[in-house]
Amino acid sequence: MTTLEQNSLEAVELEFALGAQDVLMDGFAGALTKAADMTGGKVLFNMPALDTSHAQRIGAIALNGAPDSVFFVSLLNDGITLSMEALSGDNHVFESLGRNFAAVMQQLDGLS
Repeated sequence: MTTLEQNSLEAVELEFALGAQDVLMDGFAGALTKAADMTGGKVLFNMPALDTSHAQRIGAIALNGAPDSVFFVSLLNDGITLSMEALSGDNHVFESLGRNFAAVMQQLDGLS
């Protein structure tokens, strides 16, 4: 995420929505889905993290259906902590994937 994205109202709303989730009860997928629903977003993906020294899984949520409003959520190795920190290391590759996927979804939504 860029500094602007980290400080946007959308990012703050998503962070609050994620903080309200019970990862133990709903799992990572459930937490992503509920947070996306609370903020009017869409879950783009939920994948195993490549750099497992920091996180177990990586998820992407698109708000407003726009590629520049994609936020990445990591499930840290403790299994309960959700983080919206910028992706790094091997996990950085997911940023491109998330933005490209959001762009494709946005175009497909325009066709319907």
